[in-house]
Parts: sequence; C-alpha cells; structure tokens
Amino acid sequence: MSTLITDSNAVLTFTGQWARQEMADYIAPAMSCDEVDALYGLLYAMGEPATADMWMTAHARGDQAGERHYRATDAQYAVPVDPMDLLQCDSCQ
Repeated sequence: MSTLITDSNAVLTFTGQWARQEMADYIAPAMSCDEVDALYGLLYAMGEPATADMWMTAHARGDQAGERHYRATDAQYAVPVDPMDLLQCDSCQ
C-alpha cells in the first residue's frame, strides 16, 4: 500500500495534538494492546518516536502482569543500600 501525504500541516496538527502527555495518560490505559500498537506505528512512521514511546509507556502503566506491554516497576528490583557503606571508612563500619 502506498500513501501520499499532500498536506504536511495536517500531519503536524495531528502529531501536535497526540503529543500531549495528559491525553496519553487519560486515553492510553483504556486502549487495547492492538490499538496502542497501531497508534505507536503510525506516530513512529510520521517521525514522532518520542510521542510514540510516550503513548506506549502510558498504556503499559495500565497493563497487568501477563499482558503484552506490562513492565515491572523498578521498585520490585530495588536493593536497599546502607548509606554508611558508601562512605567506605573504617570508623563508619
């Protein structure tokens, strides 16, 4: 399939509207994985990889374990560090 874009202003308007974080935070969690994949592909093809990533991240926050875009939080992997160990001095031990 070939697509000819004749109105670049329409593309800029579209990508500008979909680049709003508040919109992604509100809509993306309600989207299906297939829907967000399609939007991601379109935004990426239009030269907006950061906007595409923003939508994917906003969607992934709503996915549960076992769903396609689920991402474990960093807190699950955090290892407590004793700040005194970082000083590496004999009197702190």
